[in-house]
Amino acid sequence: MAKAPHDPNVEQNKATSEGGAIGDAQALEQITGLILLDMAAAEAYRAASDVCKAPEIKKQLEAFRQDHERHVRELSDALGTGLPEEADDRGLCIRRYTELSAREDRTALVAMRGNEELTNDAYASALASDLPAEVRRMVEANWKDERRHIRWITEEIRTRGWELPEVPSTLAEAA
Repeated sequence: MAKAPHDPNVEQNKATSEGGAIGDAQALEQITGLILLDMAAAEAYRAASDVCKAPEIKKQLEAFRQDHERHVRELSDALGTGLPEEADDRGLCIRRYTELSAREDRTALVAMRGNEELTNDAYASALASDLPAEVRRMVEANWKDERRHIRWITEEIRTRGWELPEVPSTLAEAA
């Protein structure tokens, strides 16, 4: 009987599906994207908290940074991989955007609101993938954290009387 030709993609899928990790290529891509995005968010939170003067804002941003770092560790463990060594292009843009725009408490929170919109959307998108039950529960728990982050930031901006910058209608319509 002839042996089937070696297909490295089959081996990749087999390797990632053993031990409860991800086997579906789309789901694997989604989770890898979440890891990279959470890495970027953690760095953005570090940059934002560094410029904050209000102790309660600084403390909360640091707690949110720790949530993102935990997400990176947990998702990497679920994949059975080590942590990525560096951010991807999207992560570099997020970090640089935050560094450039976060100058004080208000601008730090406005920058992080935008970053949290990205992470919330990414988690919602990942949940549309075919995820193993254990990984799905982890992604749902992380998304719950993300929703808590954006609610707190939005409420903090509102209660402090800070206005969000107006988005030109052409940009809003394109979204």
